[in-house]
Amino acid sequence: MDDNDAWRIERRLWLEGSEPYREVLDEDCIMAFPAPVGLLRGRSVIIQSLHGIPRWEQLAVSEKIMGRIGETFIVLGYLAEARRGEDQPYAAYCTSTYHGAGAEWKLIQHQQTPVDHGTR
Repeated sequence: MDDNDAWRIERRLWLEGSEPYREVLDEDCIMAFPAPVGLLRGRSVIIQSLHGIPRWEQLAVSEKIMGRIGETFIVLGYLAEARRGEDQPYAAYCTSTYHGAGAEWKLIQHQQTPVDHGTR
């Protein structure tokens, strides 16, 4: 997976429905979100958690960093600032880890650490 593809997939996960999750999540993916969501493990559990939750309408990504571990792991780090309608914006430092080769890459980990807008 090239760099642009990795960032494009990450953006789709924030803005689109469950379809990109179905395409890219590993069966044993682990995600960590702020309370009340907390820790989620497994493709079906994560996809089920999306039901009834509106997707983000706007997303700005900054402070992007990317690391490659060998040829089979990609780690993304970034600051996400997202908004739904007139709601307060949500900001979090995020990491995502992908594992794969060729055209077959899967998300194995995603984590969000919220950032208070007043402290930035």
